[in-house]
Amino acid sequence: MRPRLKHPEAPRLLARNVWRYREQRRMTARALAEHLDWPLVEIDKIENGNKTDLSLDQLERISLALHVDPADLLKRSASH
Repeated sequence: MRPRLKHPEAPRLLARNVWRYREQRRMTARALAEHLDWPLVEIDKIENGNKTDLSLDQLERISLALHVDPADLLKRSASH
């Protein structure tokens, strides 16, 4: 069984921050999905706050693709 994002705000924070950092890098959701070699639907789930079973490895892969620290993806206010 995969760990879940237990804090009730975590999926929403992740959604907002992944979208924000992706947009800052002028990257489409499709480009991010292709970079990660994931189906586009997975990026959609993350950015809609519907992905609650994200592993630490997946979080790290997203952060590397977006050139941010993994912790930044779960912060209440993402730095610019």
